[in-house]
Amino acid sequence: MVRLWLIVVVAAVAFTVYAVIDCATMPRQRIRSLRRGIWILLVIVLPVLGAVLWFLLGRAPATEPGGGSGYRGPEDDPDFLGGPSGPEQHRTDKDQDDETLRDLEQQFRDRERDRRRERGERDQRPDDGRTDR
Repeated sequence: MVRLWLIVVVAAVAFTVYAVIDCATMPRQRIRSLRRGIWILLVIVLPVLGAVLWFLLGRAPATEPGGGSGYRGPEDDPDFLGGPSGPEQHRTDKDQDDETLRDLEQQFRDRERDRRRERGERDQRPDDGRTDR
């Protein structure tokens, strides 16, 4: 019987701690009825009942208007990734790879053109493909 009571007490404490942390980290737009400090005090003073009241009455669902848009990980957030905005957002990895390859090829052509100009001004030796000069 003592073990059962011990399990119940540990579960009640864990539930209360979870409710306090949830209340403390909840965005202001999703807190209903009372202010955050009052909710935290209520959860601490009335441990299980306060936590139940917090989850039923104090926090607004994320889908409710003004309740926030929810968490989006950085891999899902185009603003974080610095990706394109607008109609170009639906690019595939292949499109991005093709664009990167075109950019690299253009940089290669530009460098080769610059090297030929430099060699043309100094000497007219044929290019043997060595890059150690």
